[in-house]
Parts: sequence; structure tokens; C-alpha cells
Amino acid sequence: MEAAYENALRTVAEAYDVEVVRWGGKSLSRVATIVVNSGTFFSRLRDGKTFSVTNLEKFASWFRVPANWPDRAIPHDAATALTSIGRPPLPANTMPHPYRTYDASVDCNRPAVFQSKAAR
Repeated sequence: MEAAYENALRTVAEAYDVEVVRWGGKSLSRVATIVVNSGTFFSRLRDGKTFSVTNLEKFASWFRVPANWPDRAIPHDAATALTSIGRPPLPANTMPHPYRTYDASVDCNRPAVFQSKAAR
């Protein structure tokens, strides 16, 4: 596994740990048991052990949902790390589709902005 992904997952885990201390919630050991059925996953990660792409995808999918975080909000550092994994966090109260945004709509009745010199 590439070191950048390992570092990103460590960043997410550290941010989650901080939030658990602050708000209470499931331990990382419990999360690892839920997600990959291995409560020692994060202690092994801290010890420099590697992991599979499948496990990375499973954790990225779990951590990108705000409802899985203690305060139901993903901290900025964790959100940045999840984005670097290629799994940006889901905005709160949205459909779980990565391309569904209302900012991407296009106004088709707008006059042309670019015109060729010959048309002027």
C-alpha cells in the first residue's frame, strides 16, 4: 500500500480518536471490528503494518459518512485526508451520490459569453 494512503488513514483515525475523547463514542478498536472484523487493525497500523486496498475502501466508506462520527460532523483534517484517498466525505443530509450537486446546474438560456472576432 502506498505510504500516502497509510498516512491519510492514520490522519482519519487520529481525528476520530480526538472526537471520541471530546464527545464520546465507539473506540477505534470497535470501529475496526465493525468495518473489517479486526479490532487490532489500528494498533497494527500504528506499528507500521500494511493493509489491503479492500480494507482502505471499507474504512473510507465508513468514515466518509458524518453520522458515523461522534458529533455527526467530520473534522477538517479528516475530510481532507478522505478526499486524498479519493473518497470525499458526504455532505450532511444529501443523497449518497458523489456527483449530485446543485451547484453544477447550467443555465441554458444565458447569452453566449464567448464570441469569435468574425461574429462581432
